[in-house]
Amino acid sequence: MNPLSRLGRLLGITPLPADVSEELAALRQQVAEFTQAESEHQRQTAALRETLEKADKQIARAGKELFKTNSLAEAQQQSLKTLLDQLREANTARDRELAQLREQLSAARADGRMDVIKRLLSVLDGLNEALDAGQHRLAEPALPREPASFSHRIAAAWNALQGNPPAQTLQHTDMTSDHEDIAAWLTGLELVRDRLLDILASEEVRPIATDGALFDPNYHVAIEAVASTDGTPPGTIVQVTRRGYLVGDTVLRYAEVIVAR
Repeated sequence: MNPLSRLGRLLGITPLPADVSEELAALRQQVAEFTQAESEHQRQTAALRETLEKADKQIARAGKELFKTNSLAEAQQQSLKTLLDQLREANTARDRELAQLREQLSAARADGRMDVIKRLLSVLDGLNEALDAGQHRLAEPALPREPASFSHRIAAAWNALQGNPPAQTLQHTDMTSDHEDIAAWLTGLELVRDRLLDILASEEVRPIATDGALFDPNYHVAIEAVASTDGTPPGTIVQVTRRGYLVGDTVLRYAEVIVAR
């Protein structure tokens, strides 16, 4: 007999039927199981809540790290973009400086080239003066020929290259020459002059046309005007005192001329 039945008999209480007792026992068992299940559920809920809190913290930390990473990446990207812009600007500036240096070098070479050409023009002027003096000497009567030393001939040729006429050379060396010597001397000077003109032509330098041409202020400078005695039209160039030259289509030196008025 169970304790409840024994207690009921002692108290004079009619014991519960067996089926009721069993049902009560079953209910007690269910209550105990439910209580145990509730405790387990609360424990699991607490564990789940703790897990969720940890997950939230991890997600928050991950979000902060991601934000920092994104901010760092954006900063690095901006820095890289700035650096690339600076490199492009530096490259552009370098290209501009190189272009300026090339222009300056080209201009310096052109200036040096023009300086050499102008010096050659002075030599050419001396040759032309020597040839003009020789032509005038050929127009004079021939003088008796006297023997001349080799050194005298060398001195005469050197003075001629410097622009001294043959007559002046002969005066200083006390020697005379006939027309054949002068013609040979002039031939040598013409060869030198033609060679020099070829060199200038290779640099696109050519003489300005003057023979029988009309005066053109774009190419000529009139230093004197003389009366026309042979019906020459006014403005015609009758004499060139200094030859002029062109470089391509640009005037390197104006021709100095005398014109008919």
